[in-house]
Amino acid sequence: MSLAENLRAAVDGGLSGYETAGGVGPDAYCAASSYHPMADGKYLQILATLRRSRLLSEHQFEARVAAACGRLARAALCREENGWCWGLGFPWRGLPAAEPFLITSALIVRGALDCRCAGSAAEPLLALLGNGVRGLGGWIEGLAIPVGEHGLSIPAYSPGIRAPIYNAAACAYATLKQAEVVGCWSAFEAQCRPSLQWIGSRRVAGLGWPYSPASPVVDLLHQCYILNAMGDVFGTDSIERAIAEMVGQFAGACGFADVIHLVASGELEATRRDIQWLRPLGEQWIEVLPKPARLWSLGELLVVVSRLGLDGESAEAWFRLGRRLAESILQRTSLVDDVEAKYPRHLMHALHGLSAYLALQRERARRPAAGSSPEDGRA
Repeated sequence: MSLAENLRAAVDGGLSGYETAGGVGPDAYCAASSYHPMADGKYLQILATLRRSRLLSEHQFEARVAAACGRLARAALCREENGWCWGLGFPWRGLPAAEPFLITSALIVRGALDCRCAGSAAEPLLALLGNGVRGLGGWIEGLAIPVGEHGLSIPAYSPGIRAPIYNAAACAYATLKQAEVVGCWSAFEAQCRPSLQWIGSRRVAGLGWPYSPASPVVDLLHQCYILNAMGDVFGTDSIERAIAEMVGQFAGACGFADVIHLVASGELEATRRDIQWLRPLGEQWIEVLPKPARLWSLGELLVVVSRLGLDGESAEAWFRLGRRLAESILQRTSLVDDVEAKYPRHLMHALHGLSAYLALQRERARRPAAGSSPEDGRA
């Protein structure tokens, strides 16, 4: 089978199993099976990607969108006039399963917006959009954390974690920007752009963003969340160099690392650090943890890379990198003993990456890049 055929089979098979289980399964942070709203947010993004690529009929698309939106409506929290939001579906860090989280809510609303842009007018989708956008808009006002020196704020991660987490805030802002595009919201310029630009200014040159202002952790999944958000708002060309620098730091000869730590001044000689994982970065150092990239990190990275494989300045190089990532994800998801493939959130991130690369292949075949050879777009 060609790569395109393998991609299609993996996406179809993964979605079928997910649908049969109703989005229920274990998680890396909770062994007990439960429903994962975030996974359904990614599921909606996959459906939208497949529909735009003409890989789903209108009937299949609408039926699956309606089913997912029904699950999400039943799982919605804060169901009052202030709108809906969603949590993890399981207890985490001492917080209850019903704790709402900004990143979960943003990914769900973004998935719904993608389906709306792909042509869905299903009533459950429209209800979710109205309530979800209202919930996000209320969150950035009602749970705002002051940051910077110019009276700026960014939304808290959750009511129980009043911390400004860069990736969650960036995803929320980019989602509200898309909501403005489709006419569901109208306050992006006043309420979001300055704060998103401030998040952009927090990037560590040559690497990416730590988890928060107080954290030394720079992880692959959340870099990709932020870069996708920045690309959505400021354009793909605005993030290509940052993606290249980030990829260069996380990449190794045998794959990608999952986490990098910023090393504070004076900590370099600490005996707990292994010298082979230390790298200089400007006037500071970083420590690459010897931990391979998780499945959902690879999936989100493939989403980022796929957008550059069509419109990037180095589109051919991104397309080739995307192929290697797709093949790695295909191998991971086919292994019986790969436990991450059994986690709904991880699997939906992975399938989103595969569907994005499959869509890229089809679009390149329809619109070859200038100077490409027939073999460049070969499946």
